[in-house]
Amino acid sequence: MTSKPRNRIVVFRLSQDEYRLLKEACDRRGARNLSDFTRSEVLEFLQSGAISDHLNCRFASLEQQLAVLQSQFIDLLGGKLHAPSKPQP
Repeated sequence: MTSKPRNRIVVFRLSQDEYRLLKEACDRRGARNLSDFTRSEVLEFLQSGAISDHLNCRFASLEQQLAVLQSQFIDLLGGKLHAPSKPQP
């Protein structure tokens, strides 16, 4: 339990399937209620560094894809720059 008062409210909507999945996870964990369960899961996720890890992975993947595209672009330009010129009729 936190010593700081909980005086902020977060509201979000779920589909029937999303709500069912959340409720099932809450029941499996034996949480007191859906609100406590959701709050604890979200805060745990934020504190775990999972967001920064995920973003770092995504950025690394994007950088790799850009490097591949850059290399392919250079190869294409190199092929055109070094291609033998066609004789003029």
